[in-house]
Amino acid sequence: MVDNNSADGTVEAIKNKFPDVKMIANRENKGFSGANNQGMAIAQSQNIFVLNPDTEIIGNAIQKLLERLNAQGQLAIIAPKLLNADRSLQLSCWRFPRVFKIFLELFYLHRLTASGNYSRKEMQSAFYPDAVSGAAMLFTKVLINRIGVLDENLFWMEDVDFCYRAKKAGTRVEYFPGAEVVHHIGKSSSSNYRAVIANQLLSKLKYIRKHSNRFIYFLACVLILLQIISRIILLLFLAPFASKYKAKLSSYFYSLQKYFKLIGGSNEIVR
Repeated sequence: MVDNNSADGTVEAIKNKFPDVKMIANRENKGFSGANNQGMAIAQSQNIFVLNPDTEIIGNAIQKLLERLNAQGQLAIIAPKLLNADRSLQLSCWRFPRVFKIFLELFYLHRLTASGNYSRKEMQSAFYPDAVSGAAMLFTKVLINRIGVLDENLFWMEDVDFCYRAKKAGTRVEYFPGAEVVHHIGKSSSSNYRAVIANQLLSKLKYIRKHSNRFIYFLACVLILLQIISRIILLLFLAPFASKYKAKLSSYFYSLQKYFKLIGGSNEIVR
């Protein structure tokens, strides 16, 4: 287990109740990717189960995932159905980011097409999406040895990047709703517009920069810049009417600052 410098007594509680558990107690928050990479480095099992701390396992979900993984073979990533706290379906599969999707987002047209998320209907049965959420996914250590660990520079896109590299290596990525995990997402996101908005925009650019040619990356940079500027203009009119618009306006100005740092070569992570 890896603890990212928690201050609620988790480390002491785990050591007292489960003395045989290997514990890495970080003195700073190394983020999702950093902590998981530390755990994977010392893992001795042939299977790796990446699981967010804000989750609840329902029933024998882990056993079901293991059986599914064994049926698929060593080169596979299996992800369960994620549920919200009220047990409603949480969208947890995505198509790989593309410039066309960014173009649609610029004009608020992305929700009218199937260019981003898969539909709720598709997620009622097992299928093979482009990418699955890193909140809960199972794979073998053989896969890590083949494609490497999570990219710590791609905050908020590390799971999509991991699935992309896995697929390029011939790995099958499967969404398996026969196993269910509750994911308590969004409790801090609604009050942290800066991190949410900046990462939603800039993590796509980092991903495209890594996996596309210079021309595609240039187009993505132009579209993201236009998106930021258009949102700033719109929010300048809306800000006087509600505090949330003021907060979003500030966040887009903040994102603009981080945008110029990114295209200037910075890999700074926004938290």
